[in-house]
Amino acid sequence: MSFTPHGKHLIAGDWIASDVTFQSEPAHGPVHSFSVGTPDLVNQACEAAEQAFWTYGYTTRQQRADFLNAIADQIEARAEAITQIGTQETGLPEARLQGERGRT
Repeated sequence: MSFTPHGKHLIAGDWIASDVTFQSEPAHGPVHSFSVGTPDLVNQACEAAEQAFWTYGYTTRQQRADFLNAIADQIEARAEAITQIGTQETGLPEARLQGERGRT
């Protein structure tokens, strides 16, 4: 699985970009352009998180466990891509990121 970063922010299910961008400085791999986060985007994300809480906050323990297990399954399904992107973005070795991914 290969992933090319698109440089946008995921807020409430929508990919959003600001007008200002910056270039990444990866330890290795290609350089990518990213949208700068703004106070307005942070506010949008916080408001979306608060709205999401009203649904999630009233779920049962079993529903929450199922939700977290589904997230873990998706992380494992994308393990190689996550590690590849992480090494490019952070410069950390694969083994370290694999360990971090396992703890996640």
